Amino acid sequence: MNLPTDSEPTPERTPTERGSAALTTPITIGTAGHIDHGKTLLVEQLTGMRADRPYERERGMTIDIGYAEFRDGDRRIGFVDLPGHERFIRNMVAGASGIDLALLVVAADDGVMPQTREHVEILELLGVRRGVAVLNKIDAVDDEMRELAFEELREYLAETTLHDMPVVACSAMTGEGIDALRTAILDAVATVADTEDPGAFFMAIQRTFAAAGFGCIATGVPAAGQVSTGDELELLTSRQKARVRAIQIYHEPAEQARAGHRTALNIAGIAHTDTGRGMVLAEPGVYPPSRHIVARLRLLGHARRSIKHAGAVRFLSGTLEEMASVFLFEGDTLKPGEDALVEIRLRDPAAVRDGAPFIVRTDNAKETLGGGTIVRAHEGPVGRKNRDVHKRLHEWEQALATPEDRIAAMTRWEAPIAIPALARACQLSRTATTALVDRACAQGALERLPGGDIMPGGTVERGVTAVTAALAALHKERPLLEALPLAEVRDRAGISEAILGATLAALGDRVAVEGRTIRAANHSVHVDPELERISNAILNAMLEAGYAPPPENKLPDAAGLERAEVQRALTFLRDQGAVRLVANGLLYPLTRLDEGLRALSRVAAARPAGFEPVDAKAALGGISRKWLIPLLEYYDRVGATARDGNARRMTRKGEGMAETGIAGA
Repeated sequence: MNLPTDSEPTPERTPTERGSAALTTPITIGTAGHIDHGKTLLVEQLTGMRADRPYERERGMTIDIGYAEFRDGDRRIGFVDLPGHERFIRNMVAGASGIDLALLVVAADDGVMPQTREHVEILELLGVRRGVAVLNKIDAVDDEMRELAFEELREYLAETTLHDMPVVACSAMTGEGIDALRTAILDAVATVADTEDPGAFFMAIQRTFAAAGFGCIATGVPAAGQVSTGDELELLTSRQKARVRAIQIYHEPAEQARAGHRTALNIAGIAHTDTGRGMVLAEPGVYPPSRHIVARLRLLGHARRSIKHAGAVRFLSGTLEEMASVFLFEGDTLKPGEDALVEIRLRDPAAVRDGAPFIVRTDNAKETLGGGTIVRAHEGPVGRKNRDVHKRLHEWEQALATPEDRIAAMTRWEAPIAIPALARACQLSRTATTALVDRACAQGALERLPGGDIMPGGTVERGVTAVTAALAALHKERPLLEALPLAEVRDRAGISEAILGATLAALGDRVAVEGRTIRAANHSVHVDPELERISNAILNAMLEAGYAPPPENKLPDAAGLERAEVQRALTFLRDQGAVRLVANGLLYPLTRLDEGLRALSRVAAARPAGFEPVDAKAALGGISRKWLIPLLEYYDRVGATARDGNARRMTRKGEGMAETGIAGA
C-alpha cells in the first residue's frame, strides 16, 4: 500500500519501495480565477489527471484543494487546483501559499469577474508575480468576442503586478490552444531557478488521515527545508514529537522530501485525530508557537474599510485561519493603500515562518483587506513604546531577504553564538548554516572562536583595541590602584561579557587577570611616602575608634589633616580595598569589618534560632544604633547575614566570609 496525498486512488506501492522519486527542485503552479471558468478541466487537459473529487464533480464546483502533475524531463511540475467560489477563499489561500507560478484562468464568455480580481489580489499579496494568464472557453464565443475578451484581460493585468504574464487563448473543452499553453507554462517554469531551500523543515498540514497498517498520514507541500525518513519532527502547536516512518512525493516512495514537493508523511508517535489542517510539522525547536506575530501589513488600495488599532480580522497563512486583532505601533488607523509594521495578535498560538506571506480578511470573511510578510513571532506583546524592539524588528525585516543577511544580523546581536543556536534563530537548517558560516569566515565577514562559537569578523580585534584603551585610560585616572575591576574595564570598553573572554584570550600576557580584576602587564603602582603617611594616619584614626569610626566629614579633624589630603588618601584607600563604604558618609576599615563578622559568627553559633540587635551590640563593643544598624544592614547586603523579622542568622556565605574575610569572598 502507498501513502496517498489525496483521496484519489494511486498505483499500489509499499512504503518500503523508496527512492524512485527524483529530488530535483519541483515547480508548483496554482490555478486562480472565478468559479466555473474551467480551471479544473484545464488542469486535466494539461496533465491527464483529474484534480477534483467525485463529490465535487457531482456538485459541479471545486471546494477543496486538488492536485495533479506532469514531468518536464527530470523536473516535476505540480498543479494545485484552487477553488474559485468566494465561500472557499480560505481553501484558495491555503493552496496558493508557496506556489511558484500562477495559472490565472478567465472565461472568454464572462471576462474578468469579482473572484478573478480577488484571486489576483491574493496572488499579489502572497508575492506571486509570474505565471501564465489563460483566456479559456474560446469555443463559447465568436472571433470578435474573443478579441474583446483577450484585450480586456490584457488591460486588466497591466494594472496589476502580474503585468508581465503572457496571455494564451485556449479551450479546455475542445483542446484548442492547449499545446501553446503548455509551451508558455514551460517557458515560465524555465525562469524559476533550480535551488535548494536552506530553511529548517516546515510543512503546513493540508490533510491527515489514518491508513491501515501505517497509522497517521499527513500531507502538504513543505514551505522550507527537507525531511528524511527517520527524522524527528515536532507537531505544532501541541509540540508533540513524531518520527517519520515513510515518505512519498507525488505518489512515489522516496527517502527525502523538500520544499515544493507534494508530500505525504507517515509519522509515528501521533494519532491522526490529534492533527489537522492549520497545524504544522517542523524541525523541533525552530518555530515556537506564539499568539504575537510581528508582520509588514499592507491594505489593498480599494479596501472598503480601514483597520483601527486593535481591530478584528481573520488571519490566513499557509493552511492556518485564525481570528486575530491588529495592533498598530504608530497611529490609530491603517488606511487603504497604506502599509506598516504591526503586531497581529492571534486568538490562539500558532507556528509561523519568518518571511512567510499572509492574508487578512474581514472578521466576517466577506472581504480581503490586505496582507504582507511575517517578520517574527514574538514571545509576548510588543507594545507601542518599546522603540528598541521596534528597531530590531525593522532590521530583521530587512535581513529576511537572504540567509546570509539573517546570519549577519543574528551574529551582530547575539555574538558569540553556537551554530545550532544560530541555525534555530535564523530558521535555517544546520547544514546550510554551517556552509554559509564557513563561507563568511573565509571572506572575513565572520570569525570562529576556538570553541566554535561565531562572531562578526574583526570582533576580537576590536575588543583588544577597546580593552587596551580602557585599561590605559583607567590606569591614568587611578594610578594608585594596582588592578581594576574587570566589569569596569568591560563597561568602559563597551563590549559584552561573552566577547570579553575571547578578547582576554587574544590579549594573552599583555594583561594580568586575577579573579575579577585586571591590569596592564606593564602597570605598577608608585605610592609617594607622603600619601602613605596620610593614609596610615586615617586608618589609625578609624581603628582607634573601634566599631564607631568618625563619619567621613569628621575624619580630617580626627586625623589632624587637611580636608584635601584626606580626600586624596580616601580615594587611594578605597581603590586599594582597604576601606569600605558601609552607609552614606560612613567608612570602615576592611580589617574591622572582618573582625566584626567573626564576632557575630560566635554570637550566631551560641544562638541557633537567630541573634537580635541587642546581642550584636554586646558583641561589637556596645556601640549605639547610629553605627549598629548601618553595620548590620551592610552584612545583610553583602550576603553574610540574613534577616528574619528582628532576628538575624549567619548564611553559608557569611560563614565562609568569617573564615576568609569579606574581600576573599
